[in-house]
Amino acid sequence: MNHSATKIILFIFLVIFFSACNQSGRKKIMPETSTVSVKKFDIPPGADPTVPAELGGNGFKSEGWQTKTDYNISGNKNAVKGGEIILSLPEYPITLRVIGKDYNTFFHNYMIDMLYESLLSLDPVTDEYIPCLATHWKISDDKKTYSFRINPDARWADGKPVTAEDVVATWKLMADPEILDPYLNTLAGSYETPIAESKYIVTIKSRVFSWRQFYYAAYNFKILPAHLIDGLGGKGFIETYNFKYLAGSGPYIVMDNDLKKDQSITIRRRSDYWGEKERFSTGINNFDAIKILFIIDESLEYEKFKKGEIDVLSVRKASSWNEKFEYDDVKRGLVLKRKIFNEYPNGYQGIALNTRIAPFNDINIRKAFSYLFDRKKFNEKLFYNAYYPINSYFPGTEFANPSNPQTGFNPDSAVVLLAASGWTQKNSEGYLVKNGKVFEADLQFQKGMDRWLTIYQEDLKKAGIKLNLKETDYPTAFKIGMEHNFRLLPISWTENVIPNPEGNYTSDLADKPNTTNWSGIKDKRIDSLCVVYNSLFDNNERIKVIREIDRILVEYYGYILMWYAPYHRFVFHNKFGYPDGMIGKYSSIYDVPRLWYFDPEKSFDYQEAVKDKNRTLNSGDTENKYWIELKSKQ
Repeated sequence: MNHSATKIILFIFLVIFFSACNQSGRKKIMPETSTVSVKKFDIPPGADPTVPAELGGNGFKSEGWQTKTDYNISGNKNAVKGGEIILSLPEYPITLRVIGKDYNTFFHNYMIDMLYESLLSLDPVTDEYIPCLATHWKISDDKKTYSFRINPDARWADGKPVTAEDVVATWKLMADPEILDPYLNTLAGSYETPIAESKYIVTIKSRVFSWRQFYYAAYNFKILPAHLIDGLGGKGFIETYNFKYLAGSGPYIVMDNDLKKDQSITIRRRSDYWGEKERFSTGINNFDAIKILFIIDESLEYEKFKKGEIDVLSVRKASSWNEKFEYDDVKRGLVLKRKIFNEYPNGYQGIALNTRIAPFNDINIRKAFSYLFDRKKFNEKLFYNAYYPINSYFPGTEFANPSNPQTGFNPDSAVVLLAASGWTQKNSEGYLVKNGKVFEADLQFQKGMDRWLTIYQEDLKKAGIKLNLKETDYPTAFKIGMEHNFRLLPISWTENVIPNPEGNYTSDLADKPNTTNWSGIKDKRIDSLCVVYNSLFDNNERIKVIREIDRILVEYYGYILMWYAPYHRFVFHNKFGYPDGMIGKYSSIYDVPRLWYFDPEKSFDYQEAVKDKNRTLNSGDTENKYWIELKSKQ
């Protein structure tokens, strides 16, 4: 080999060596990069030259409009693009649609913000409105008319421009009864048909006076492409997109060959996302591929995590947190445990009682079932005292009513209530009998719940009630809940950052299928308070109204309330980077694929520790209270 060739080889070696080290000399592993594109229309960025400045085109003047340019970012500005992250969920989604019947699935909550976008977003710290698909916005003096100027650079995944007509088409789809979503129909019906003033300016007028109307129009509505949904109607949309994804404007897309029924779904980062260089994209949407495995068996999920086949796991059980995640890789820091505290609106867990039918149309019976549910015993014996009992439908938030009655285990009171409803006689087996019929009820549950439901079953039996436990899967449970075809059914509802009581508790939705008022709650006072709530622009006054609604709900006994945790429990392989708070102020594990990234240095150290069993990594603090501490400083 000649001298020149030796120099070239030495040069290449040095380039490779130094590219694997950062400025401090630590080695690192750079992630593989592989993005995708489905672009069909090559329309360059910028405004249509035929649209005048006053209608949102080139030279647009923003006098009289609002915008924000110096907002906070949610990601880590040093995040690295590339690589893959693998997570898991218990159930494959019932549908892949983002609008209409059955759309509100676990997977939907994970991925919707990365696939579709709204007109505006929210500052991750201050909650103020910031640009997204729209650069500017304005609100009329009467607070009922909202105008938005679409960013002329915004593009759909196929390359077509996002326009005002897309907003109009999305609203029409939401308003179509054939999407089989009564609440969304009602919400869309609270606005007049949006008007496309030009290609880039759209006006939305509310039919009602409510502080929430701008929030929903600007932030909650995910905009869909008119050129793909026009002409379908609600029925056609449901049929066309029930099991495939509609390409959106977001940074990720789902390809048909990445849908593995009942096994996995992978979403891939687009190489031509229109908003890649916008400030709101700083440090987020980093992974080239995000893969979700669907594993109903928790033991299998656990083993796959230990083997590194799952990167991040949400630990749902206190027993798993305290017992399973104490193995060698955890002790050596290869796997990290984190309890993350933030301002996430926990919602509530409970058992829905179908108040439309006997015996739960009788409040005495509903109260008796609550008095026989021993939350304290479950928490002490099964959950390591890890949870707080729920005595509110808005637990852990400023909206929870501190004067709500504290329902506890009280079998004597339950017997009195049962007797008051005519259940006084028992048969030879010890079950209550009335009019020749045994007091019994079915409860459909999912695997894992039986460890505490069997205890509840025994306590009910002591009072003379026969509870028939019937194991089912999540899709079936969700279906019978939406159809109101149950007597008792365990539920776990998330809550909005801004409570929306009319969507869950108003009388007009109680008997309609495909709504979340599963218990069939009907209360005129709640109905009237919802009207008042919607008209209040002062948050302190809204808190008072929600607290009154909260007390009525607790005293209605439509649900047997369980418990909640004011934190999120994660375990993950120690090769990722993330922002200081790890997840957003109001979010949960759903934020992990959006905010985290492949850390080249941690990945190198992780791989070295895998090979060297004597090596340990820094585990850091188990508890992360970034958001709580930030709030205390404000």
